Amino acid sequence: LEAEYIANCNSQHFRQAYPPKMKLVSISLLFACVPSAYSQTNSTEPEVCPCRFDGNDDDDCIVYGSLDGKLKTWPKADQSCLDAYQIKVDAPDPTISCSSANSFVNALKLGALSSSKAKFGLGIPYGGFFEESNMNAEIPVLKDSITISGSTYDCKSSESTCYNAMKPYFESDTDGIKEKKDVCDKLEGDVFVARETEQSVLRTRICGEYREPATIVSACSDIFEAMEPELIKFSSKTCGGFGMGPGSRTLPGCGSSSSAPTNLGRSYSLALAFASSILGLIVLA
Repeated sequence: LEAEYIANCNSQHFRQAYPPKMKLVSISLLFACVPSAYSQTNSTEPEVCPCRFDGNDDDDCIVYGSLDGKLKTWPKADQSCLDAYQIKVDAPDPTISCSSANSFVNALKLGALSSSKAKFGLGIPYGGFFEESNMNAEIPVLKDSITISGSTYDCKSSESTCYNAMKPYFESDTDGIKEKKDVCDKLEGDVFVARETEQSVLRTRICGEYREPATIVSACSDIFEAMEPELIKFSSKTCGGFGMGPGSRTLPGCGSSSSAPTNLGRSYSLALAFASSILGLIVLA
């Protein structure tokens, strides 16, 4: 379909258009600097807070990256912009899986955590609830029987009975609560890395569109406006450079919330394992 120009626009790149056909290319260097230092703060606090992608961000939160060896802030591209270029990185939603012990167990049984290796670390005081599958050692399966607080449950006869027995363990047992929290912290980190990855891919994509030159959809006008001066200034830099994260640099906080929760720093570091699983093939034009 023929694109149409957006009225009163100062740049030829602002046109409403359908995105071009996507193709897969290697950008394995792009995520080498996924942020892992949100638990650290800097004495210089911006008025606008860093995006944490936890559902509580302000609309004008900022995304940290690096450019030309320096810390760089970018506006967050909204969902309509990401959708326009069909950029999506999946990650389990902890607000669903971790909302209660019941939801957590349901996620272990049939939901987002059903094939997660995190299951190997559950029920440790009682010898663990899960073991390696005979078919695939990477996939945890429920043991034939489990013991919790002196009671033994036959999982071979009824898996539901065993999963139901886990609910009080994750709800009120000290060890169970900690195990659940560790898994949920990891999920929270996975979500952060997934959302950061989407932002990185989007910036790289826009750089490629700009240089082709090709149409930049109107839904991405805000992020393009922020990028255009840098695209002009660093015209010889590869597009992957615009998608780099801040790496291990110390990040500022914001206002009275300058100290980000320290557990997130650990979660983000752990979540790099998630990022590494998607290195190499990313959707770009």
